[in-house]
Amino acid sequence: MGEKPRMLPDTRAPGTNDRTVIVAEVVVRPCRAEDVRSLEWFGVYTHHREIFEEAFARHMRDENIMLVADLNGFPVGQAWVDLTKRQADGVGYIWAVRVFPFLRNMGIGTLLMHATERMLVQRGRVEAEVGVEKSNPDARRLYERLGYRMHAQLSEQYGYTTPDGVHASHVVDQWILRKRLQA
Repeated sequence: MGEKPRMLPDTRAPGTNDRTVIVAEVVVRPCRAEDVRSLEWFGVYTHHREIFEEAFARHMRDENIMLVADLNGFPVGQAWVDLTKRQADGVGYIWAVRVFPFLRNMGIGTLLMHATERMLVQRGRVEAEVGVEKSNPDARRLYERLGYRMHAQLSEQYGYTTPDGVHASHVVDQWILRKRLQA
């Protein structure tokens, strides 16, 4: 832990393209206050600042879990769990699972999901649900590979106010996938 990325020697023949392989440690940890603005990912999610701040406030009240995948001090992935939405049924509701685009398909999403499931088991949850937008078949394939199965379909609306004061509203059509957790 705390080890700096290291570069492996280039063993290719002379005259080929220059390149290197970077080996870096990614650590899943709870979100901290100083991470919240970084989760906007250089403007990609700035319009969701209000949602991030509310989710972090719920995280601090232990109603929500916010995990980040930390790469050299920067949150390159995130997974949030609503602990109250399905509490009566012993279910943790996983949402906002994201990996920085150029780091996708490298195992970070799987790492986040495994860490999330462990935390749910520690909190006595027996099942996990994850909502995946119907427009995101890659995410659905990941969750199914991890043992999640189709449970329901849901269309819900959410709204927020952007940092410049504009109110936005969106409808999200999603699959709800469920998995029995192993203690």
